[in-house]
Amino acid sequence: MEIILFLATVVVLLLCGFIGVSTRSPVFVIVALTAMVAGMGTPLWHLLYGIAYDPSLSTIVGDMVPAITLYGGWVMVFPTLVIFMGLRRQFGDYGSMQSWAIIGGMFIYFWVIELLGVQTGLWSYDNEIAALGIPFSLLLALLHTFCAAAMLRVLFEYWRQPLIVTVQLVPIWIGLQLLTYALIGAPYYAMSYLSNNELLTSIGLVCSLGLIGWGFVIIVNGFVNLKSAYGQTARFVVPTDPADMQ
Repeated sequence: MEIILFLATVVVLLLCGFIGVSTRSPVFVIVALTAMVAGMGTPLWHLLYGIAYDPSLSTIVGDMVPAITLYGGWVMVFPTLVIFMGLRRQFGDYGSMQSWAIIGGMFIYFWVIELLGVQTGLWSYDNEIAALGIPFSLLLALLHTFCAAAMLRVLFEYWRQPLIVTVQLVPIWIGLQLLTYALIGAPYYAMSYLSNNELLTSIGLVCSLGLIGWGFVIIVNGFVNLKSAYGQTARFVVPTDPADMQ
């Protein structure tokens, strides 16, 4: 499984490089590489949420970080890059319903990834059920989806910028991960650690789910505002050719 993931990483990076050259935008390569490097911090989130990697996996950084967190980090931004690549010129025609559908597609992708990771033995959960009968994998998929969808909205602001500006995506992605896993998920994992009381854990889960839902609404509104901005851009194009200005 590790070899397959490594080969997939090579293919994805080559595709990102090719797409970047074709679109004359460094966004794709920068986001993929950033996700890979930031992926090495995944064990910290796994510690908070009670997730354990297979101890037989090869490791890096003093045998503390599984290697798959590095060359598998692109998995977290793969749907973001694919959707952005396909819709970056047409997203101005999309409304709230289409935006929710895109978020739904991202959620299914991440839920499948979580289930595959458990089925293949790459990682395991301390608790299969978070609380209230909700699978723990579903909560993780929602957190991943929020982070990826927020990054998708950010990419529309940066994809036409020069390299020196696009590099700002590095701290943005790291900041989104901190916001998602350290803050939005905090009510759940804090209640899980502080008490074994199922009621308190359930309250924490509901609070985290509420924050995720609120975040999705903000992201969708951002997409709708993007639609308005695209429409205004299309109607008020400033001519750059002196001949067109006469």
